[in-house]
Amino acid sequence: MNKTIVKEYLASHRNRQIRNGKSGAEVWEIEGGYILKYVDRKMLSQPEIFEYYRNEARFYRTFGQAAGQRLACLPEVLDVQGSEEEILILMKKYRELSREGIQEELLRKIMGALALIHSQDIPDFLRMERNQPGYLDGERIRCCLDGWRSVLAEHPGVFDEEILLDTTAKINDIIKWHHGEKQVLSHGDFHWDNLLAGEQGNILVCDWQGVNAGGASGDISFFASRLGADGIAIEAEQLVELYAQERFLITGDNISRKDMIRHMNAANVITTFRFWHEYLHGSTRERVRGIYGKMRMEWEV
Repeated sequence: MNKTIVKEYLASHRNRQIRNGKSGAEVWEIEGGYILKYVDRKMLSQPEIFEYYRNEARFYRTFGQAAGQRLACLPEVLDVQGSEEEILILMKKYRELSREGIQEELLRKIMGALALIHSQDIPDFLRMERNQPGYLDGERIRCCLDGWRSVLAEHPGVFDEEILLDTTAKINDIIKWHHGEKQVLSHGDFHWDNLLAGEQGNILVCDWQGVNAGGASGDISFFASRLGADGIAIEAEQLVELYAQERFLITGDNISRKDMIRHMNAANVITTFRFWHEYLHGSTRERVRGIYGKMRMEWEV
């Protein structure tokens, strides 16, 4: 496999380029019914992320058709090729999910697909010795504190720094507690745009570059957070309840709803403190208020 072969394939099939991502991955629609993803390490803006695409290819080989029977929540993948420099994935095209009128039945299907993912054994290529918690050093904490102060300063007199100061003092304790969550096979980028409608009315999950061994709460929290950023509010308690019910049906595991919510809160606090101040400059006070409030902890770690 090389770029020449990809060009020849495209020349012999009706195609339409649908994405040329900033990262460097190229994606085409083929003959109106298939999706071709091609990644060339040399073309990536950050060559180190090639390993994520390699993990996606490994994942499809482990749980897709090559494994003998694909996981029910995966799209049908016709071909996966990989080398030290290139990745090619050819899969069937599916319909995107509509955000209009989201009902509990659809949310249940989505949480069911996620519970199925989390119920699988973590493959060897993702297994590694459990690292220490990702503590923030003093310089990084000061950077986050100053970043948030600069965001709040754009809205003088509106926000109380108490939440920020409390989080700053507790952030490494929160990281330590959250690190203790049981690891599962995690999608790592579980949001609406990575969900597809299967032909039998089921939910399919695509774009597995972020697949990892992580906590179940991370995928649920990120899903809810991304919907919230799009103006669609879904109660975390509803998602957790649906997820716990579906997980029990698959594995018989009784998931602690309380602990799951706590881990989701912790994930929100950590992500919000570390990163969101970088994206909120120039935002309305309502948007800042919605994000800033996620740093409030309602329990002690």
